[in-house]
Amino acid sequence: MVNFVYLEELYLFVESIRSFQVRDVGSSKWLEVHEMIIKLSQQAALEVAEQREEEVKEFLVSRDKLSVLINEAYCVSLWKSRVLPHLLEIDPNPQATFLIYTVLYHEAAVVALLDLCLYHPSGCESLQDSVLDLIDYCAQGVAQVIGLVSMGYHENETKVDVDEAVLTELERQKRDLIYKIGLRCVSLLSYLADNVSLFHMGAARRMLVTHDIPWLMVDVLCFRPWQRNTSKGLEKFIDEKWSAVEDAAKIIKPEAQAWFCVRQLLLSPQIVDNYPLNEARCKQISKLLGMLHETLLDQLPVLIELKQYISRLTLSGNTGKKAQNLILEDMPQIQDNLIKEVERDGGFYQVAQNQDGVFLNNNREEICALATKLSSAYGTELLCELEQHMADLELKKNETKSDDSPAADETEEKVHKCGTCQEPAKKKCANCKLVHYCSRECQLKDWPQHKDTCMGKAV
Repeated sequence: MVNFVYLEELYLFVESIRSFQVRDVGSSKWLEVHEMIIKLSQQAALEVAEQREEEVKEFLVSRDKLSVLINEAYCVSLWKSRVLPHLLEIDPNPQATFLIYTVLYHEAAVVALLDLCLYHPSGCESLQDSVLDLIDYCAQGVAQVIGLVSMGYHENETKVDVDEAVLTELERQKRDLIYKIGLRCVSLLSYLADNVSLFHMGAARRMLVTHDIPWLMVDVLCFRPWQRNTSKGLEKFIDEKWSAVEDAAKIIKPEAQAWFCVRQLLLSPQIVDNYPLNEARCKQISKLLGMLHETLLDQLPVLIELKQYISRLTLSGNTGKKAQNLILEDMPQIQDNLIKEVERDGGFYQVAQNQDGVFLNNNREEICALATKLSSAYGTELLCELEQHMADLELKKNETKSDDSPAADETEEKVHKCGTCQEPAKKKCANCKLVHYCSRECQLKDWPQHKDTCMGKAV
């Protein structure tokens, strides 16, 4: 069985993960933890893909490491936005940028781990006070994606020019990772909205008042960052890469999660009371009405209630101001603590000067040694082996389906039973295609039980 981290190593890897300060980024100890996080992220993704027991998730949650991962995401985000520009001022054309890219990729690996862990309510429950920091981080990540899409970034087919300046290529890599992280942040916000009852009241208030996540998600659904038109036709962002699609109406994970997030925030009784619907918000939310067409509702029938709600809202208009209760609000701590520590170190420019010898190193032998070490950490050979293994499994699955299918002259229409009432059913769930239903009403009734299986397949 292919593994990136074996069970006997797992405890050591998880226990070794710890929080770093911005000044530590790129240090030898930081790189050691980076290697472990990369392997844990790969192992967690493998466990989900092969439908194994999610050991990585269980260890991270039980050892209370999710807040540490949030700290790491913020640490790299600050380094990327406040330290890296100073480094590029010192040397606008660094000879080797792979260590810079390693730091940028670290953030993406951390967010991928959070995505896999927070899919489960037990992961959300373990966040405790750090949920406020995560909400801030995700809101910023989604806003950055919207900004890139509004500039037409996702419509530009990426073509790497061998003569391209190093700085331009580094900027392209940075934006690609911002894009991937931002789409994962859509899923993270959906998980938080779905489990908001597990958090204190400040979490819901931060989502609705501080960041106005419903408004943000409407923008996401309008801009549709998960799809683009190219010279080869329509492409969608599936499994971390752009893929050509034949069925333009097929819903993919980020789009479904954006819809679920809006639905949960607008229809949950304990949340909506904190979200007064003024005229501007009513106008923004009403933009969704035209998108809630029959094809979408067939795939995500749970959105029927959302369509009904928005229709009533459009007719009734502004519902007026609601009385706001006095709330003693908790404040996020992780980013503020990281910035205070940087200020003690002399500021971001001083940190950049201190890291000059690490990221702008011109010693060829040291650069090659570090590159070799990081290459082994990423396990590229094992990734190739895993990719072939998954392809073989898919091929066997298709062959089994082909062998089980009756001959053309013997085929008869098979009678399926409804997953809710057990009556004969001809329609099936458009997303997972595993369960049949006799009517949309039965499909809607079964959604609370069917949701995990259906969306688990999409994940």
